[in-house]
Amino acid sequence: MLNLIKDFFMKHNIVLIFITLMFFGCQDKPSETKKLDGPANKVTTVAPRKNQLPVATKGVTTSGYLYELHTQHKGLRPIIGDEVVYHQLLLKNDSVVQSTYLNFEPIKAVMPGKGDVADPPPPSYEGIFLMSVNDSITLLQPMDSVKNYKRPRWLKKSDTLKYTLKLLDIRPKEIVDAERDSLKGVELIMIGETQQWIKDYNADKLENTTTTDSGLRYVIHTAGTGKAAATKKYVQLHYAGFKMDGTILDNTYSRNQPATYRVGNKGILGWDELLPKLKEGGKATVFVPSKLAYGAKGREPKVAPNEDLVFYVEVVKVN
Repeated sequence: MLNLIKDFFMKHNIVLIFITLMFFGCQDKPSETKKLDGPANKVTTVAPRKNQLPVATKGVTTSGYLYELHTQHKGLRPIIGDEVVYHQLLLKNDSVVQSTYLNFEPIKAVMPGKGDVADPPPPSYEGIFLMSVNDSITLLQPMDSVKNYKRPRWLKKSDTLKYTLKLLDIRPKEIVDAERDSLKGVELIMIGETQQWIKDYNADKLENTTTTDSGLRYVIHTAGTGKAAATKKYVQLHYAGFKMDGTILDNTYSRNQPATYRVGNKGILGWDELLPKLKEGGKATVFVPSKLAYGAKGREPKVAPNEDLVFYVEVVKVN
């Protein structure tokens, strides 16, 4: 399901690119204790890291992308498993394709292992690992020069993509892992309850539901008390997607990584109808007819044509 959401974002020029390269961290002094921001409010231990060796201000990445560091603070750089927050400006030749500055929302991503990304990786994937916080970098990707790159249809062989990135924050892997662990109990309860609600729905025993004129049926568990997830707003969502037999399609809780979604942008019509009824902190289960999900085309291989879906959604933040 995550791939389905990503496909939608790419279509609307909202690129969510995950990053990776090599591990450069090691210990050099006794560990420090930091307080978690996660749901369980645990305390975890974070091992300090050495400053890595300086990166050349100009050069070529492992995959052959030319880069130039515009600012370099010589601080700590990310490792696999860290969460990073960064702004990205993407140009095709001289035309803007995507800008997180225009959306007022930087990209937030947990950096996966090298085996979990494309080969070759996108330039931003390698560029982030060359930066410390507040550094900025530009990388070039000529379409005719990258080995094994599968060029999308909207790009010509003569085109060049230009990525300009600014790294805003790094959260250590230890903190990210501890927060993910703290969500496991919440995740298991949510999955079990949703699967039971699906059984009750299929048996026509589910109570306290609301059905709209479009055929959408939902249960609001908590309306929320923060900002409203109004149309055209960007929201951070935790969600779990299910088939009507209870099979899980995708689950952001397992990654501790909410998804970014713009309400009313026709990604999933059922979401566009439900989300304005919720505020920050709001939680709901929604039964989405196929015409309000992925319709007659479906999203193979996970979602068949004309397949109804179920989502548990939680509005984490409204921007």
